[in-house]
Amino acid sequence: MSSLSTPFASGPLEGEVKGLGPGKLITLTSSALQEIMRIALVHTLFEEAGGGERLALEMYRALKDLGHEVGLYTAHVNERAWEVLTSGMKDFPRPVVLGEPLVTRLLRRSGRLLHYRKLLTMGYLARYAEGLRQRYDIIVETQSNVPLRWADASYIHFPALIDYMALQARAGGLRRLYYWLIVRRVRALADGTKPLMTNSSWTFEYVRKAYGSQRIYVVNPPVNVEELLPLGGDRGKIVLTVSRIGWGKRVIEIPEVARLVPEAEFYLVGSTSSFSGPVIRELKRRAEGLRNFHLETDVPRRRILELMSQASIYLHPPYAEHFGFAIAEAAAAGLVPVVYRDGGGWADIASRIDEGLGYTSVEEAARTVRSLLNDSERLRALSAKAREVAKGFSYERFKERLNEVIKEL
Repeated sequence: MSSLSTPFASGPLEGEVKGLGPGKLITLTSSALQEIMRIALVHTLFEEAGGGERLALEMYRALKDLGHEVGLYTAHVNERAWEVLTSGMKDFPRPVVLGEPLVTRLLRRSGRLLHYRKLLTMGYLARYAEGLRQRYDIIVETQSNVPLRWADASYIHFPALIDYMALQARAGGLRRLYYWLIVRRVRALADGTKPLMTNSSWTFEYVRKAYGSQRIYVVNPPVNVEELLPLGGDRGKIVLTVSRIGWGKRVIEIPEVARLVPEAEFYLVGSTSSFSGPVIRELKRRAEGLRNFHLETDVPRRRILELMSQASIYLHPPYAEHFGFAIAEAAAAGLVPVVYRDGGGWADIASRIDEGLGYTSVEEAARTVRSLLNDSERLRALSAKAREVAKGFSYERFKERLNEVIKEL
């Protein structure tokens, strides 16, 4: 299919297309006329190597593949996290670092008050919005979990307002005051009239409840199905967990499941941050005396793929995952996911494979894992079903959906 790109302000196409401003490009093909947009992606902090960061990179790649002009911006890049994120990606461009205010740089070095630091940085980045608007048609923010006033659209992994209000309700004393200040700051930054993207049908309801938004688009994060579908081979009694190592993910429960299923080998693999130290110490304490629990941190992508080709079961920690990138990846690789019975990872992925793959307690998770390992025929059937479900989260489907939404902004 041939295509022609030309400045709208000149050439034989001038006056034939309505609504394109000066300096914009259009792409003419035999089947469609598509506007080429200039899009600024802003990811507030590349501090960790989690699903949110991967989503930002995949969105950048998809928009580029769709023919748009795209710039990637941030306030700070953690070098170790960036190395893990871009492992296996050839020549992926680094984001332009806009910088942080002095107070957030000091907070970064102290490793404290992460929520407050993020919110201060979001507000600080507003000063760059005017300059970005002179170069780009739209600004899309991908980390804040707030419909920011200075962005044209935001990708919401889970509404920050609900998270912080819940923390405020549970806290006491000075911490309660701290979260009250954070909630107040979120309300000041938010604009519920802005269009939003989110990661699952489960999260969709929470976004609408938190911000009253009427324009919400579900855009499931992409999974590298082409890379993962061929994985297989001699799978043993291996149970794999891939998760960021942090308190919020509740990975400390994985050794407890391993203790109840001694006939299987459990591998917990995940990225770390400056806040992971206490979690790792607690994991080691709980795993004391266990010979079937293995912790591996900040491993390269090839090691995760190796474990995915050997494991039979994927066990997700007891956490209501907003989408469940690792769950979708594991399903694409043919692992049968055993998932906490709540969240997007359950509603949009695991429950579509089999309703019997959910759990609500460590004991139930252990029973489910043991039952699957003792029924090889069922395990094979569910493995095939998992791959079929995961195909719906392919990069091509993500790109198609993103293109639909961008046209609406």
